[in-house]
Amino acid sequence: MLELTEVGTQLIFIGMVLFLAGLIQGALIPKVKNSRMALSGHLTAVQCAMALAILGVMWSLVELPALVAIFAAYGCAFGFVFIWLGITVASVTGASKALPIAGAGYSANATLELMVKVMVRFGSLLSLIACTLLVFGLVPIFLQSL
Repeated sequence: MLELTEVGTQLIFIGMVLFLAGLIQGALIPKVKNSRMALSGHLTAVQCAMALAILGVMWSLVELPALVAIFAAYGCAFGFVFIWLGITVASVTGASKALPIAGAGYSANATLELMVKVMVRFGSLLSLIACTLLVFGLVPIFLQSL
């Protein structure tokens, strides 16, 4: 059965904070330099927040060694936040090299472009690894259901 764990509760809280940030960002879309990028950040925040909240609810089903489980949980949370933060910085500054579709027609100085690229790529890699671990952590419960 599902039970709410301490890690699960923390993931839900982080998810709801990110959800709130996404809602606020949605209201500010017309105020930033690149509104297309801000919309992307808004959607990223809302979607990643829901994923974190769902993960928090089902956390008791994940079967991984303790350190791997902690890495998976907080890797997802920090990875999602880094992606959102990178997109948000890009929307405010006009940085576009890391996200050329949403950033078409905009640019920023080399330092900001690099900062956005590092945040988005690091967040993407971190969340990809963490989510992959989570899938492996859910295999036992899936096999039990067969």
